[in-house]
Amino acid sequence: MATLTNNIEEQNIVDRFADYVVANANSGISWGTNNAPFAEFSTAYFGGTTSGKSIGISGANIFASPITASTIYNALVAETNTYTRIRNLRALLFVEGAGGNTGTRPTPGYVYDATAVANMNTGYLQSVGSPSNAGVASGQLIIASNLESFFYNLYIAYVNARANTVTIQINVCHASCHSSCHGSRSRR
Repeated sequence: MATLTNNIEEQNIVDRFADYVVANANSGISWGTNNAPFAEFSTAYFGGTTSGKSIGISGANIFASPITASTIYNALVAETNTYTRIRNLRALLFVEGAGGNTGTRPTPGYVYDATAVANMNTGYLQSVGSPSNAGVASGQLIIASNLESFFYNLYIAYVNARANTVTIQINVCHASCHSSCHGSRSRR
């Protein structure tokens, strides 16, 4: 865990931001390219593993001479937006017909319905909008307590975006296509 030091430096700001947004975004991810909800679910929906997303900025992204409140604000809001793809996913598997199979899912209808946090691809990004700057504003002295409040506001904005559930339904013709179709060939 990073702490803000006197004098506050740009990398120190990014490191402390990471404690709020990055660490929380990357916690509790159930689904990603390394762990899909079910076998028929394409990993193309995912943008990374269950380990999460690496931070995409460094102190250089907020460096200016001197460091300005607007540069800090804009860079950290933009970086928070990149984590909004890590969000709730409701994954559904629907069997369209019985298909005459004896597989593990012989009954038509919904055979899987679960919601968990997933590391989705960038097509599922959201915007956190314009969180309160908590005093990190032009014309004001940037102090540690204001930065901490701003980081908290970014964290809350991210948490609200994470709660927006995306639903993806995968339809299959019958429960165990491979074993049903190919198994029936031997009976012909």
